Amino acid sequence: MRRRRRAYALTVSRPSVAVALITAAGGLPLLAVLLGWEWYLDGPALLLVALSGGYAAGAWLPRVPAAAAVVLAVAALVVANQLHDQPYHWLDDTVFFLVVVGGSAGAGAAVTLRARQVRRLERLAAELDEQQRVEVAAARLEEQNRVHQDVHSRLAERIAAIAIRAEGAQRAPDGEALEVLEVEAREVLDELRAALGSLAPDGDVLDPDAPNPRAEPEVTVSPLDLALAGALGLALAVETTVHSLARGPMWANVLGSLAVAAPLVLRRSRPLLAVATSLLAAILMSAWLTPIPATVTGVAFLVVVLYSVGAWCTSWWWIPAGCMVAGAVVVMEEVSGLADDGDPGDPGWIVLVWMVAAVLAGRVGAGWQARVRRTADLVDDLERGRGAATRLATARKRVELASELHDTVAHAMTVVCLQAGAQRRSRTDAGEVLHTIATTAAASLAELRDGLDAIETTERPLDASRLAALGRRVGVDVAMTGPIPAPTGPAAALAFRVVREAIVNVARHAAGSSAEVSVARGDHALRVEVLDRGGDSGPMVAGSGSGLAGLAGVVSAGGGSLTWGPRAGGGFRVVAEIPEGDR
Repeated sequence: MRRRRRAYALTVSRPSVAVALITAAGGLPLLAVLLGWEWYLDGPALLLVALSGGYAAGAWLPRVPAAAAVVLAVAALVVANQLHDQPYHWLDDTVFFLVVVGGSAGAGAAVTLRARQVRRLERLAAELDEQQRVEVAAARLEEQNRVHQDVHSRLAERIAAIAIRAEGAQRAPDGEALEVLEVEAREVLDELRAALGSLAPDGDVLDPDAPNPRAEPEVTVSPLDLALAGALGLALAVETTVHSLARGPMWANVLGSLAVAAPLVLRRSRPLLAVATSLLAAILMSAWLTPIPATVTGVAFLVVVLYSVGAWCTSWWWIPAGCMVAGAVVVMEEVSGLADDGDPGDPGWIVLVWMVAAVLAGRVGAGWQARVRRTADLVDDLERGRGAATRLATARKRVELASELHDTVAHAMTVVCLQAGAQRRSRTDAGEVLHTIATTAAASLAELRDGLDAIETTERPLDASRLAALGRRVGVDVAMTGPIPAPTGPAAALAFRVVREAIVNVARHAAGSSAEVSVARGDHALRVEVLDRGGDSGPMVAGSGSGLAGLAGVVSAGGGSLTWGPRAGGGFRVVAEIPEGDR
């Protein structure tokens, strides 16, 4: 039994507590009438239970059940109060209990909504922080990859030059070849070491603790504020001309009413200025024209002013601004003579309550709107960065591949340096050493180019300077035929591979010849053509990458074509048609 009772106690939920309290708020007064509990009906306990029940219903029940419970509780309270022979009309009781129970239910719903908004904001902010960290890491790795790509492209051209120089020295004796090859290999190693040093981690790109300066709000006029000020001004103008306490000429009251309401158009961007100017105009109008506090529209005006103070005054400025409004109301009463007319009016505590309520309503409304805007901004930021994780994973993989390429190049160039240095010291036949150097360089070049194809970001343009630099590295004079459109994307990356392979083949098979490169853009394809004027069309030398045959398969898989062969009158011709897709 103890275990069952303990388990039952743990299952009591907030909605069940809310149902019990709101039922007590409406049921206890009816029971008190039947049992004659005067102490309950006339004491503060009735209001306390009504407030607690309304708050619990608004905070812990869904909207429709909460509204229904509030209506039933108010009806029960009105019936009990009328049966208790209270002197108030049932409509008065209805309004009173709607304010008590309905107001507390609204407060409970507002607190619950705020808690939900805060929790969602915290969750979204945490997701955005994580996403930003991922984006920073991805951006850093992408930049490293871009540097890797540039370095590897330069190294590929220099290694191709080493392979070509070694192959040429095998065919034609060259006494300086070994020394040049050793120097070139050491320069490649030095460039590789420098690149590795520059790619060391350098800390976060963004400083999360950096101050975020807030710009001064612009002086803007909301259409809603413009309509509100116009409606208040017109209503006040009409009422001050027909009111029993109307004073002064009609035109002066109309202008004064418009002057009182006009500053409210700036209540969002300049709340203190707008409130102070409106209150000053209201004091002057109350002193010499129709008293503002005596009008119904004047009360509505003060409610709008107090709400604006709570909603739009930043930091703690809403407290002195609220006191300024209270002081202005007292001054208006004094200068208008209403304080001496013998009418006691509303009790002071009631006036204080509705003034404080208006300010707090502004604070609650402003907080709710700010959280809604912040939530929308966070959601937009998260939507814009949905691909950050994919970018980071891709960048990490590319950096891993680039690191492997570093090792490949370093090993190959070390072999070249050792072989060339040992051969120079022994001064024996260099044929076998040159063959080893050429083979090592060619194998390294093949791996390097395959790796470049894997880490290529497809964002580098295919421009004339890049093609000319490629030719200079391997000793081929590259001439551009016509303007280069400098495309980017996968098609441009593949076009560069075609041009690179063709120029390296020119260096291998037509030493001393120049190459003419033309790149033209059609409707949906790039047309690349490389021509040379000398040499032969013999078989490709080992180490030229995947070769034209391998590239032909890649181009064909993308819907294009690659052809090559001897030209009429001598030389060689390579032509590629590469689809670009949608541009």
